[in-house]
Amino acid sequence: MTHAEQTITAVVQVLRKLRTEQAMPLHGIVWGKWGTGKTVSAQKIAKKEQDVFYVKAPDGEITRGRLYRLIGFSLGCGARSTYESTLDLIKHHLLYYNLRPILIFDEAQRFLRKTHILNELKDLSEDEELSFSYLFLGDQTTPKLLASHDHSLFKRFAIKKELQPLTQETIAFLIKEYRIQADSVQIFNFAKERGWTTLDTAIVLQALKNQKVEPSTEALDKIAKALGR
Repeated sequence: MTHAEQTITAVVQVLRKLRTEQAMPLHGIVWGKWGTGKTVSAQKIAKKEQDVFYVKAPDGEITRGRLYRLIGFSLGCGARSTYESTLDLIKHHLLYYNLRPILIFDEAQRFLRKTHILNELKDLSEDEELSFSYLFLGDQTTPKLLASHDHSLFKRFAIKKELQPLTQETIAFLIKEYRIQADSVQIFNFAKERGWTTLDTAIVLQALKNQKVEPSTEALDKIAKALGR
């Protein structure tokens, strides 16, 4: 798996452990450049894990009712006409299925400066009928937002981690996925020099496979230029 998936999986596991060991709700936050694989990894994990659910934070203004609807649809119970009835629906759904959810909020930087949403999320996590744990996934602006916007929810971040744009392990995974005979060290060094992310590398490796050429430095350079990478 990619380094993004490994990191998010590890954070989810730690949040599960903390939830059973601590008497207070604790959360995690992971950030990195666009293209590191956060979204794809989070969606993949949410499909695999019974207690993990994916929510993409919307851009622009968001109300309490819209937040509850997003959570309700992520959990699979849907929503009702008012936020109060949606909250009741969510609680009944969790009770029926005996769920203690870990909610992954993608594009979390959109939430970090919205005090009213952070207040709601804090209250929901402290509701014993919900017991929500959160994993926020943000972009590279996340550390500055955490430093410039103070909120009590931030003090409950037990895990704060930055994702590297790319790792050699991720390249080895991509080479295996695309069934390419290539040297992961060579490609990693090439990609690192150009500041590539996981997505950049995946696009170039896919083109390399499609053209059926040897993954030499010259071939990588030619494809990268053609793709504007």
